[in-house]
Amino acid sequence: MKRHLSLSDRRILRAIQGDGRIPNSTLAEKVGLAASPCLRRLKALEEDGIIEGYRALVNRKALGFEVEAFVFIKLEQSEPGWRTRLVDRLKGYEEVIACHALAGEVDIIVHAVARDIESFGEFTMNRLLTLPGVADVRSSFVLSTIKQQSPIPVPD
Repeated sequence: MKRHLSLSDRRILRAIQGDGRIPNSTLAEKVGLAASPCLRRLKALEEDGIIEGYRALVNRKALGFEVEAFVFIKLEQSEPGWRTRLVDRLKGYEEVIACHALAGEVDIIVHAVARDIESFGEFTMNRLLTLPGVADVRSSFVLSTIKQQSPIPVPD
């Protein structure tokens, strides 16, 4: 069930998407609440699952991941339980930073990083192409990032 968001809730969501480490006192001032009610609303948004968690944005290149790619996987049906095994293996690969099941021409899109093109090739050949039920794998490499990690729009 969709929860009704008050004006204060919406202000809190907009503020913390810009800075997830904002101190409660600063957040309260920014959204026009006293500290205690602000903290209660923030906790309620977390408990209701509207706020799923907090994380840091990390620069992949600073950690030595020079290659970023989107991998488009087309599946073919195989033995029972193949999809569960495929998904479990994708979740376990550290190169996979996001993965989505799709409707349309492609069944799965994988957002992956690798240290270099050779590492990416090894990942593709030795891991992705050996997954159960994979019929086709195609990759597109990121040349530059135009927009990343945008806040989710908070309705008025």
